Amino acid sequence: MSSLDRMLRILELFAAERPRWTVEQAIARTGYSRSTIYRYFKSLSGAGLVSAGADGAYSLGPAVIGLDRLIRLYDPLLVAGGPQITELARATGLVAVVESFRDQVVVTHVETAPDTIAPDTAAPDRAAAAGLQRGLSAGMLDSAAARVLLACENARRLRRFYDVSAPAVARAGLGADWGAFRQSLRVQRRVGFAVHAGEGPLGHLRVAVPVFGEGERVVAALAAPAAERDEARIGEILLRAARRISTRIRDYVPPEDDEETAEAASWRPSAPVGSGAAPITAERFRLA
Repeated sequence: MSSLDRMLRILELFAAERPRWTVEQAIARTGYSRSTIYRYFKSLSGAGLVSAGADGAYSLGPAVIGLDRLIRLYDPLLVAGGPQITELARATGLVAVVESFRDQVVVTHVETAPDTIAPDTAAPDRAAAAGLQRGLSAGMLDSAAARVLLACENARRLRRFYDVSAPAVARAGLGADWGAFRQSLRVQRRVGFAVHAGEGPLGHLRVAVPVFGEGERVVAALAAPAAERDEARIGEILLRAARRISTRIRDYVPPEDDEETAEAASWRPSAPVGSGAAPITAERFRLA
């Protein structure tokens, strides 16, 4: 791991359980030397990614907020798929966009339409999913969204995942060995959507489908709550929306910079936000 990689890993220390870190705490957690931690915090602070408090503890800095704003404004999925996501929220009561990050999934967008849905549409799960927020993360076996993204990984990444997670895979009912695990994911891909009642806020989003972006790569999952009797119906609604959103993402052309956006141009990501998922295509997932 390069020095730059190690410095960026410092940002992963920050979490809801501990949003502020002192130099001593960072040394104890990472094992890096004092001079290295000081140097990393100085560089991150200079970039606005962390800020030092009066007591010497560091928290996330204003640059993170600026980057989050640009994701909301320019993420190709949200720009191209915004109208479809809004319609999905009206149809299902709540829809979340979930992306993979290393060995977890992260909620990157949540949209609700509590006043426009039928009273019986996903009502049992709506209150339970009320705590769903951007930035929440979960494991790769804990929700339908995580499982649909897991099914889109390539064989090499799946094998690495299985080698370290075989007991958890078996407990999750996805196969007692490597062959059974791969077969269960093949079945899921043929169905086109995942159904799973998991734990935590993401667990109440019982149905999820993949969304494909440029180069036919999976970029995210769309997930929504559903009563057990409605799982197939909600799955079909999500699949139709995912097809349209995938087409819009592939056809999306970012607007050229103008004077109004020039000030923010330095913060604009140079490429669409990716999920790190394997190149499983829409054709292979039977969505086309």
